[in-house]
Amino acid sequence: MRDNLKIMGFHIIEEVYSSMEVTQIISLIDSEVTPNQFGIREFLIDKPNLCKKIFNTKLLQVIKHVSPNCKKAIKSIYFDKPPSVNWNVNWHQDLTINLTNRKEVDYYKNWRKKDQRYVVQPNKEFLENIFTIRIHLDDCSETNGALRVIENSHLNGVVSIKEWIKGKKGIEKICEVKKGGILLIKPLLLHSSKRAENEINRRVIHIEFTDKELPDGLMWKEKVEFESLPDNN
Repeated sequence: MRDNLKIMGFHIIEEVYSSMEVTQIISLIDSEVTPNQFGIREFLIDKPNLCKKIFNTKLLQVIKHVSPNCKKAIKSIYFDKPPSVNWNVNWHQDLTINLTNRKEVDYYKNWRKKDQRYVVQPNKEFLENIFTIRIHLDDCSETNGALRVIENSHLNGVVSIKEWIKGKKGIEKICEVKKGGILLIKPLLLHSSKRAENEINRRVIHIEFTDKELPDGLMWKEKVEFESLPDNN
């Protein structure tokens, strides 16, 4: 798993959550999320009951195996693409982190303020340390908008998407994941998704992790220390 993530840039693990666990997570989401919210940022903040269900024993084992010293999530987003609401996501890399404050730091660039957060692109070394886990609450197939990735593309660092599209080099893989499975990816991996072609929901919880600390007094906008959650084993 760790080698695949390092070399290929992604790895799929099925059955991290049982059918019952997925049902419980969906039930908690339905009780806390306003209907017709199809993308929610900072999804884990102030949701301790949901966090306890998400950070089950299997997920904690995966995190520890990937990054033994990692104790925090730094970004979470909930996506729901029902049949009535559907969109393409163009090829891109995940290049930003969310902070509460702004300070001039070497190699931190492209600062902007969005809503109640500061968004910034950290240096390449920081981005390389982050890994993402996408938790699938529905079966996700090629016809249901499964994530498409370019194998090994994270090894090229930050790339110009326009220039890459001109040459379109690399092997494209479609990451089909069953309900209860997870997809691990590196943020610098080129990825995209197409519109779903069927009438099935695609609910995904996207969580980013790192064991690195921020420099010079910068502070995370979202920080969930999952090891401190009660009864998560």
